[in-house]
Amino acid sequence: MYDELIRCFREPMNVCEGYITADIARLGKDRTVLCVWRGLSCIDIIILRQKRQDEVKAEIQRLMNQHGVKLSNVLADADGVGGGLVDSLRCREFMNGSKAVRGSQYQNLKADCYFKLGELIDKNQIILPIRYQEDIVKELELIRRVNPDADGKLKATSKETISQRTGGLSPDFADAIMMRAYFDLVPNYNKYAFI
Repeated sequence: MYDELIRCFREPMNVCEGYITADIARLGKDRTVLCVWRGLSCIDIIILRQKRQDEVKAEIQRLMNQHGVKLSNVLADADGVGGGLVDSLRCREFMNGSKAVRGSQYQNLKADCYFKLGELIDKNQIILPIRYQEDIVKELELIRRVNPDADGKLKATSKETISQRTGGLSPDFADAIMMRAYFDLVPNYNKYAFI
């Protein structure tokens, strides 16, 4: 998997539809990480530290205008502090623990998206910015397939487990990148699919 991940760091193609994915933090130690995408190419990553929801909302709106991203292609983590931002911005919400898209073999939406991201990386379809290569590789390498419990569902390493193993590291880059897979699992079929 490491070799496949390293191949993801190359120049992006800017001819595809735009997306923004956002792992939201607020005033704590975690970072808000905003990823701007053209298709499956992450063309920019913005890191915000200790910003209020209105400041994060303004930055997302600026990025939408700058890159021509429609609101239906903006996805923010709605668990915890991100819920207020989703309500205010009226973008799509990502609920980590919600039901998986591809069926009952996945523990939740987050696991489903991490497995889909792994498939996209294996197929060499994801492009990530070289500037954050070290941080992204470090975080994505921490995400592993967890042995299924008695229920047999596929699971990914939890944020809590990563935090315990790393002395408090939050996989903010990894989660913001993982959310891009959501649009491959739940596509917009036309311009009116979600406004």
